[in-house]
Amino acid sequence: MIHMTMIHWIVLAIFVLLFIVLTLLAAREKNVKSMLIMIFSSFLLTTTAAVISLIVVDKYTKKAKIITYKTQRDLTHESVNIRGTIQNVGNFTIGYCTLEIRISNNPVGKRASSYFTPTKSFDFMGDVGSRKNSITVEEDIARHLDPGEKKSFITTVRIPSYFENPKYYLKLHCH
Repeated sequence: MIHMTMIHWIVLAIFVLLFIVLTLLAAREKNVKSMLIMIFSSFLLTTTAAVISLIVVDKYTKKAKIITYKTQRDLTHESVNIRGTIQNVGNFTIGYCTLEIRISNNPVGKRASSYFTPTKSFDFMGDVGSRKNSITVEEDIARHLDPGEKKSFITTVRIPSYFENPKYYLKLHCH
């Protein structure tokens, strides 16, 4: 569930009013079957437009960024600890933030083209010996961020032991 701001409520009210106007216009139709089809169509149209508009408004009103982050590899547990700080840089309260962590293996001395090896027919049947070169994990790291507020986060991601020189890509999604 998204955290609704005043802008969200205004957008929602506009689409409710649009639905009411379209329903009143459809009520003027004398044929009952046509009137019901028009009301149902206006409901689908306004609901779809309202959902898309709320998603767009949510994307542009909830802004946060990762200020700092530090990675530390834990060899005993074959994992990586990621610590950092996020900050709400927007003017509205954020309900929650999810961190998408992508870790790619970058073997020392290998070219980037070594990630993509040609496949043969029936390769899908036997995955013995194949290794993953990237891992993607999503973690909830913060709830209820007021404008300008900073919060620290710590998360642990398990990685295979054969990752020699991992590269970390972090992407923050706030709602």
